[in-house]
Amino acid sequence: MTSAQTEIDSAVQSQVADELGLYVYMLVDPRDGVPFYVGKGRGERFGAHGREAMLTKPEEKEDEDDTQNTLSAKVQKIHDIRSSDRQPQIWILRYGMTKEAEYTAAEAVCIDLLRSMPVTPITDGSSRHPDGLKEQLTNARRELNRGHGAVLLDDLIAEKGAPELTYPGPLLTIKLGGWTATPDGEDMPGGYKRYGHGFRSEWLTREEREKNYQKIGESACGWWPLSITRVKNSGIEYAVAVHRGVTRALLRIKPGSWEPQKYPNGTQRSAFQFEIVDSGPLFDELVGPYGHWIPSDKLYQNAFYWPR
Repeated sequence: MTSAQTEIDSAVQSQVADELGLYVYMLVDPRDGVPFYVGKGRGERFGAHGREAMLTKPEEKEDEDDTQNTLSAKVQKIHDIRSSDRQPQIWILRYGMTKEAEYTAAEAVCIDLLRSMPVTPITDGSSRHPDGLKEQLTNARRELNRGHGAVLLDDLIAEKGAPELTYPGPLLTIKLGGWTATPDGEDMPGGYKRYGHGFRSEWLTREEREKNYQKIGESACGWWPLSITRVKNSGIEYAVAVHRGVTRALLRIKPGSWEPQKYPNGTQRSAFQFEIVDSGPLFDELVGPYGHWIPSDKLYQNAFYWPR
């Protein structure tokens, strides 16, 4: 973690904590992806265990009763993780709750589930992400969570740390929702098939996002109800993919690559070929390490011309 990242995390952590309301969280061992503690709280409660571990020596036992033994096991686990130069991963399982009975019940369900169903350790060096194993359930969708479902705390902090987009333009800004698979594929400009569109939850993590810029670009390049003539007349050469109000990837639109497609209902949508831009002054101005935040009142359309 760079010093710049540390400064931003410190500056926005209190803001994130205030906006979480009542929440349920989980501590995960990053070495194998296995949860080892579930708790509930408000404010910066999620960081209390780390501070507690700093004040407690490894293998120190407070008492012999069950409460203190559980406490010591948790603290010892944190010490073990830190001895490998890692930090416990903090998952926010549900937030934005307003009643203590609600978040107490949510905590109890999570504890009961994890005490009943084993979590298989990860052994290939990969990381576990929210919604990353949705295929193992037969549910067609998640229940309504008002946007307050499971998310990594680091991802929330990174979003809150994103500076506002002030680029003077012109620019095409494309909003991506959740991931939708298209098993049969759809033909895209450039002669390839796209087997899904939207934004995968694992791409919120900077490391995974940087590995998947091409896939994000494929999601963002079409199909949109845009005027190709207006795009050309506006002098637009670049597009940014946006998810949850933050820019995630920068695409250079290949000149002359726009292709229209008519649909049975009489509407027309367009898509373009692109090249990923992942470095340089323009990338830093539009995306950079944390993305750039766009006010919600400028994001009411899936694809729009910037500035509004």
